[in-house]
Amino acid sequence: MTTYRTSNPRFYQWVLVLILVALFISVAFPARSTTSNESWSLRDVVRTLEPAVVWILADTGSGDVWTQGSGFIVHETGCVLTNAHVVDGADQIIVGWPDRFNRSEKNAEILAIDTNLDLAVLKIDGAHLPTLPIGSSSDAGLGDAVITLGYPVGDELGLGGLTVTRGVLSSLRCISSGDDVDLLQTDAAVTLGCSGGPLYDLDTGTVIGIIQGKGMLLLEGFNFAIPMDKILDFAELEPGNDLNDAVVSLASLYEPDISYPWDRSLDCWILADSARDRSDWGEALGNFIAAQRLDDEDPQTAYGLAESYAALDRPDNAIHWLERAFELGYTDFDGALESDGFDGFEDDFRFVELVESF
Repeated sequence: MTTYRTSNPRFYQWVLVLILVALFISVAFPARSTTSNESWSLRDVVRTLEPAVVWILADTGSGDVWTQGSGFIVHETGCVLTNAHVVDGADQIIVGWPDRFNRSEKNAEILAIDTNLDLAVLKIDGAHLPTLPIGSSSDAGLGDAVITLGYPVGDELGLGGLTVTRGVLSSLRCISSGDDVDLLQTDAAVTLGCSGGPLYDLDTGTVIGIIQGKGMLLLEGFNFAIPMDKILDFAELEPGNDLNDAVVSLASLYEPDISYPWDRSLDCWILADSARDRSDWGEALGNFIAAQRLDDEDPQTAYGLAESYAALDRPDNAIHWLERAFELGYTDFDGALESDGFDGFEDDFRFVELVESF
């Protein structure tokens, strides 16, 4: 004879309570999709950095053979940091951007070069070019997530598109080759043409190194960058100084010439910016127009025109110049949304779509 035991109703009550608690936790604290969030965040980072990363072609006098490398803008007046081996001995240097930025190629001159440090600073025309934030490699740590940006093998792939690779900061090494040289090691992929590009630390939010190339018999994972701190030696400043002081010191090697339109445009822009601070949008617009006529590829001037037109209730002109600013590499998207000049434009679908599209 089989005996059946009546179930305890309290047991089922507790099971029901546990199920409800689990459902509440799953709804209130959903599982985080790491891949999706990191992907979107990385895309935003690259979008911000891209306008300041350039390709470089240098004619070293070897017939039709040009040296190709990368670089990045460190000062808004057009100072580009790269490797000395990319431009050393060049008779002509050309700098350019990805095709999606509607900018002209620029001729460059060497402001300073140090072949021992393998660093060079170039000067291109411009008054308000986008720049990259720089930081000390001593603030970085092993295992930090890093990306490299550059233009590899341009003769094969073309120079129209930037390449981004991702890895970690693997090591800080001292390489003995006559002189001991401190280098940052990363497993982010690097190849020919990337020399001079930035090594950007996603954890510190700054450029911590200048890509130098592959090392040790071209082994995978052994890619090296010059620590950003070396620009202190380059600028002949003592260790412990602010890296941005070194950038300003190097930029000061260029002497402005009022015969150059981009130098005169800066004076007009300063007057326009002062009027903007006073919300005198009529005067601001006049000076921004004067600056734009002298330098028609300045993203800050294009944005100033857009903001002034918006404040003066001329939306079609504002949208036109805002689009032009983004095409030239203006990246302060949040600033555009919060600007006093664009107050009231949040309801204009063209404005919102334009900001989101870039």
